[in-house]
Amino acid sequence: MKIDIHAHVFPKRGYVRDVFLSVEEQLQANEEQGVDMAVILPLIHYEIVQTPQIIEDIAELCRQYPDKFVFFMNLDPRMFYRNPEADFSPLIEYYLEMGAKGVGEMCANLPFDHPLMENMFSCIDKYELPLIFHIAPHQYGYYGILDDENLTGLEGALQKFPNIKFLGHSADFWSEISGDQMHGGYPDGPVAPGGRVVELMRKYDNMMGDLSAGSGLNAIMRDREFGIWFLNEFQDKLYFGHDFCSVRNTKGMVKGMTLSRYMDGLLEEGAISREVYEKICSGNARKLLKL
Repeated sequence: MKIDIHAHVFPKRGYVRDVFLSVEEQLQANEEQGVDMAVILPLIHYEIVQTPQIIEDIAELCRQYPDKFVFFMNLDPRMFYRNPEADFSPLIEYYLEMGAKGVGEMCANLPFDHPLMENMFSCIDKYELPLIFHIAPHQYGYYGILDDENLTGLEGALQKFPNIKFLGHSADFWSEISGDQMHGGYPDGPVAPGGRVVELMRKYDNMMGDLSAGSGLNAIMRDREFGIWFLNEFQDKLYFGHDFCSVRNTKGMVKGMTLSRYMDGLLEEGAISREVYEKICSGNARKLLKL
């Protein structure tokens, strides 16, 4: 079984930069990649979409396809009049009653330690929910949480909010798997010792990895020996996903390869065990989502 931790589905088309997948297109992509279930992450932040999704529509879609989709709620730290003491609990409980399994994809363009962000995190922490986040460079003009190349803000959040399982995602997160890599991009070549992603995953129980998109796949493909070690070392902390963002692009691919095919190949070659394969492809997600 494969559970895709990172999917975007638009039941209703809105004005967006990329043409995200329709229900039918996502179901077709899942079938092609051998995915049994996908987690839909609503996009609500204006930094990435111009017509934010209605989470109730996503919840209804999941009720129509209970064996194919589950969903995360999404929150914006600037909700409730940008009040750094706002109580998100009633809203969180509202979405949990609908069946939400976590929070994300968090794309608000604020630093991890901004008072609005920390207030929102403190509310999520009470419910011990997983949170998928996108990291952006430490400057405005992008979508994603702002952080520096040492992931200082992320480490602070890991320390302050131990009940949130933070699932790292994006090029600006996965490029830090190597000790010699500056922030962002899809670097080639060997992974150098001292990468911050490795350090944080070793140090903090609540630091996890979302392997979706070209960024996650590139992180484990660029240096095959290291990638196999990484999958084995953090087999209990990694989550399978694709992040197919458009019917036209290949964001979920690297050099024509998808994570599904790459993982299948590693298993067939004996590079990883069946146990490791099943944990990353579905077992970890089943525990995280309480399926």
